[in-house]
Amino acid sequence: MKLKSRLASVFGAISILFSNVVVAESDVVISVDEGVSMAQPIAVVPFAGGSGSADVAQIVADDLRNSGKFTPIERSKLPAQPSSAAEVVSQQWTDIGVDMVVVGQVSPAGGGYNVAYQLVDALSNPAAVLAQGSFNVPAAQIRQGAHTVSDQIFEKITQIRGAFRTKIAYVVQRGVSSYELRVSDYDGFNAFTVVKSKEPLMSPEWSPDGSRLAYVTFENKKAQVVVHDLRSGSRRVVGALKGHNGAPAFSPDGSRIAFASNQDGQLDIYVVSAGGGSPSKLTANAGNNTEPSWSPDGSTIYFTSDRSGSPQVYRMSASGGGVSAVGGGRTYNAKLSSDGKNLIMIAGDKVVKRDMASGGTEVLSSTFLDESPSISPNGIMVIYSSTKGTSKVLQLVSADGRFKANLPGAGGQYKFPAWSPYLTKQ
Repeated sequence: MKLKSRLASVFGAISILFSNVVVAESDVVISVDEGVSMAQPIAVVPFAGGSGSADVAQIVADDLRNSGKFTPIERSKLPAQPSSAAEVVSQQWTDIGVDMVVVGQVSPAGGGYNVAYQLVDALSNPAAVLAQGSFNVPAAQIRQGAHTVSDQIFEKITQIRGAFRTKIAYVVQRGVSSYELRVSDYDGFNAFTVVKSKEPLMSPEWSPDGSRLAYVTFENKKAQVVVHDLRSGSRRVVGALKGHNGAPAFSPDGSRIAFASNQDGQLDIYVVSAGGGSPSKLTANAGNNTEPSWSPDGSTIYFTSDRSGSPQVYRMSASGGGVSAVGGGRTYNAKLSSDGKNLIMIAGDKVVKRDMASGGTEVLSSTFLDESPSISPNGIMVIYSSTKGTSKVLQLVSADGRFKANLPGAGGQYKFPAWSPYLTKQ
């Protein structure tokens, strides 16, 4: 009962957060480019019963695959289709090199569905249950129910918190005068439009609690930073200095926003209260400075500056002092992972990962003209925008660089992806 009650509050919170939007089925959907040959094999058996609108087991398998840490066995190669741990015959699975099996059931419950699962250790004989859960979900949130299963399985096996119930925000441009700021599940499903405009929209960033988006709008014929409340739909201009204002980033506690403005002729970094007010200037007289992002503890701001002659990533204290170079070479768009161990940024035109302890750098992407990387809250996946032919498309890569996928969108240019934080306590 405790598990059911806790998860009921999770789904209720998600429903309240996005209660003022109309949801579409999908917008961009993950298409695998490069799988992981050395990832851990796992079997996700089709769940008994079914929702009629979503294949829960397939969603779970896709989530685990997308993390880059697992290789789900193809359904055609499953030796059996048990629906409970009691039906799992260990040798059938170990014979094909599978140590762990996911089984479950989906059944109608109170106008929605009950989702029950078990993670089974096939190395034990008889097979042993490593984790299990049972919870009710509204019919419209069956995919969230599947992502919940994925989160719990992922955390049980890896000891890393799952992030499959998170969202992404991004901008879609259609033609020269149609822009939409959209939000979807991390895998592209359940997409909806936050705001439409005939003028450009740019650079969305999530507040730490996932209730607000800061972004750049040209709707008043100048680039301004606004904060958009996703619950009420209300918007507040927080960055409207003379000239161009852009690249907003919430502080980790959600109280402040760093942004860039060229009101004095060159781009500089400013910080303003998330509720608006008078901005404070952090950089001055040192080239153009833009693309601020905060360290997880809020003590440091990473940013891009051309003070040395070409764009490079720097860091400074959150009050503006102690500037030092970090990136090396032509680097920009830097984001620090939530554990502070890795800096994800663009070097040249590729997504790279810099180990903050060793200084070593690893190229993660193999696409063209990459930009705007954003990291999942558990640091496992990175979403970014790249160029494919004449189009801008969204790409997904695991933080170890082994799994790569694209999120093709129809009829538009897909830009500025931003990964949400955890939307609720789990």
